[in-house]
Amino acid sequence: MPVQEQDVARIWAEVIGIPEADVGTNFFDLGGHSLQLMELADRLNQKLDISTDILALMEYPTVAAFTSHWNSVEALADGDR
Repeated sequence: MPVQEQDVARIWAEVIGIPEADVGTNFFDLGGHSLQLMELADRLNQKLDISTDILALMEYPTVAAFTSHWNSVEALADGDR
């Protein structure tokens, strides 16, 4: 099932401690730091039932980029099944 930007944005905002996360703004520009990045990966995995890591979050540091990347990875994986 595809991951929704609004769900990812809500989790990012919770982790950083801000009211809402703009989908186009870099995690670190929103005030996030490296320890929160580890927490973000854990929460995304738990709440969205995915399996991501901090490397993917660093490579795709916006909600929009991460969501697009994750959904394309999942679409490829579903094609292999």
